[in-house]
Amino acid sequence: MRHHIKGGLVAALGLMSGTALVQAADLPARTAPVPVFVAPVVSDWGGFYAGSTYGYDFTNFRTRQGNGASRKLDKSGQSGGGFVGYNYQFGHVVVGAEGGIDLNLVRGNERATTAGLPTHLDSLYDVRLRGRLGYEFGWFMPFVAGGAVINESYQSSEAPLNASGANKQSTGYTIGAGVDVKVNPAGYLGLQNGFLASLLGPLVVRVEYLHDSLPTSTYAFAGRSFRTNSDSDIIRAAIIQRFGDNPARPYIDAATQTVNWAGGYGGVFGGGGFITPETKNLLTGGKTRYDTSGAQGGLYTGTNFIFRDHYMLGIEGSTAYTDIEGKGRQPTGPVSFRNYINADLRARAGYAWGSYLPFVSAGFAYGRSEQIDTNTGSQLGRVNNEAIEVGAGLDYRISERVSVRGEYLHEFGINDKIVNLNNTNTAKQSIEGDFFRVGAAYHFE
Repeated sequence: MRHHIKGGLVAALGLMSGTALVQAADLPARTAPVPVFVAPVVSDWGGFYAGSTYGYDFTNFRTRQGNGASRKLDKSGQSGGGFVGYNYQFGHVVVGAEGGIDLNLVRGNERATTAGLPTHLDSLYDVRLRGRLGYEFGWFMPFVAGGAVINESYQSSEAPLNASGANKQSTGYTIGAGVDVKVNPAGYLGLQNGFLASLLGPLVVRVEYLHDSLPTSTYAFAGRSFRTNSDSDIIRAAIIQRFGDNPARPYIDAATQTVNWAGGYGGVFGGGGFITPETKNLLTGGKTRYDTSGAQGGLYTGTNFIFRDHYMLGIEGSTAYTDIEGKGRQPTGPVSFRNYINADLRARAGYAWGSYLPFVSAGFAYGRSEQIDTNTGSQLGRVNNEAIEVGAGLDYRISERVSVRGEYLHEFGINDKIVNLNNTNTAKQSIEGDFFRVGAAYHFE
């Protein structure tokens, strides 16, 4: 078994000087030489990187019904996702661009009323496109960042037998600051080679603060209209893989003449999907099955481990924005469906055959959808879907650093959801989905 080893970056500066030999006691003492200034080595922060993030979100919603008084609703919860970016370095100054998708669990009921109606607010996801400016100090780099954030939120009333609400997407600004730190966990543990050293080798760890501000949006449901805006303060950490922090590996192994697929990667993908929800009315027993389709796009990151030159095992995660829509007919009338977010975490196994890497995968997937009874206007804007996901695909290496991919994924729900659009339409729902993706990834080693 051949092990591919990640190594740490080690920098050392030394200063050597000598002393003069005194030839005779009556010679005058020599003055010490003027110290020679040696400029510090500039650490390389340029190039592509990809990472996963997790944090906590504190959101202040301000909502107003009609001409009523504005009410402030404070919510908090978890947030996490993935991002990719690219840095340019000019001396010690680093500038770059970064894009990412985060899923939010920032929700809750407000029992106090706004003009007599209980209000539920839920931040669903964020897409951020940011510029960054940093100054590197060798192994760490503080930075500031700013750009645009796209958010979708759900506002609703939660009466006992009725759920009415509306989803709205809005675009605002995001600013923040943080620090990226280069670490080598394997080196700290004294691991020089082997599987664990490969898994834990050089990473960048990030801690940052973000502030998002979203403009006022109008949510109309249940015969009422709300005007709502929000500000969020987010504290999060990230683990990043970056090109240049690992020792270079030959693209083609000299001994076996095989392409080296080991190591971390990150990329973007796009494609389409088909989701088939099936509902069973709990009052009448009637079943409804309807088909939906649409586009999706997002980010994926992962790591490959190669054994015996050809056999690959790896782990990969992705987060995607989707726009998969369709209509069906439940016992009370027509219903529309839209899936708007999807994420997964999968194990992969494959066989590296030159520039080709066919693979199979299996893991867990998570999605969210909205459904509307088009007769009554009742809407559920946040239906969570958990699923088992299996798939197969092919990665093809087009250069030393870039690969392209095509793959198919199938999801089947692992639990039924209760869908209560109104008091005559309470149903259990199960979901299956088929997705086709193409993508391109950058390999960091």
